[in-house]
Amino acid sequence: MSKKIVMTLAVAVVIAAASALSVQPVGAERLGLQLVTEGPTTEGSVLKEPAHEGDKHHKHHKGGMSRESFEAYRLKKLQEMAAYFGIPTEGKTAQQLKKELIVAKETNKEKWEAFKQEHEAKRLEHLRAIAKKHGISTEGKSVEQLHKELMESRSKQE
Repeated sequence: MSKKIVMTLAVAVVIAAASALSVQPVGAERLGLQLVTEGPTTEGSVLKEPAHEGDKHHKHHKGGMSRESFEAYRLKKLQEMAAYFGIPTEGKTAQQLKKELIVAKETNKEKWEAFKQEHEAKRLEHLRAIAKKHGISTEGKSVEQLHKELMESRSKQE
């Protein structure tokens, strides 16, 4: 065999081995959990939330949110979603609400689709209002188009 074929096969084997070693259960991934084991992985392995050590003051996106303010924002959004689905929110953590919302989403797909459409409409109206403030035409533009134009406008200002 030529060197090119051998190298290609070697790279493919390395990639396959690397991906096989980094596999976690799909359910855990969707819930934002990590597999924590001491020794070989078994069916009884423990799932827990990832630790956020050292990023109590981590800045999120470009808004300059601290970890605490981001978590408060996230909880507020999850509570709004839970209210839409009729899920009680009092005394629940963001993680508890997230788990309940995942179940609600799976059991009531029509309501989930309606929620997404309402959320998209609210986002479009919000972007239209911001675009008008910046003198950007909004006629017939999608959320993605408006967002792109607003980001371009923002980068020109900086």
